[in-house]
Amino acid sequence: MSDFSLSGFISNQSNQDFARGYTFYIMFDSIDYLDASDRFLVKSSSLPASQLGVTETNWQGNIYKLATTNEYSDFTVEFNVDPKDYIRYNLLNWVDKIHEVKTNIHGTPKEYMQNIRLEHLDHTSGSPILTYTLWKAFPTNVGEMTLDYGSKEVATFSVTFAYQWHEYA
Repeated sequence: MSDFSLSGFISNQSNQDFARGYTFYIMFDSIDYLDASDRFLVKSSSLPASQLGVTETNWQGNIYKLATTNEYSDFTVEFNVDPKDYIRYNLLNWVDKIHEVKTNIHGTPKEYMQNIRLEHLDHTSGSPILTYTLWKAFPTNVGEMTLDYGSKEVATFSVTFAYQWHEYA
């Protein structure tokens, strides 16, 4: 085992380039709600989290922890509002496909679930470093959008999605 050298560590880190958090796309499968150009309206998001569930079992007076199934957290995306409010309008229509309030009609999962793809991109080439696919996703919350005469900031709103599982490649 070689000896640790702080100057060697710093030298190695300064010669290395790292991934950037601002190079990503989020794309939706269905053109009925959102299309490929909407990926440019995403302001921020996070790569999805997963966690293994844990159960405990007793064996000969000892407690053992065992892994169970994956649990997937909800996924939140913050959108910039486009000049015609197209993206918010289409997301609200998507929610209406899940449950239309006036008629109390619920859509079928086949009608409203779609896949979401996230690509974390290399900041120099633009090619994907890691791609996540969130399977059978749907919005559970279209957040508020603040309107304010005193602000010159771009309007934004957040949308929370539930999904069944994700894969990465």
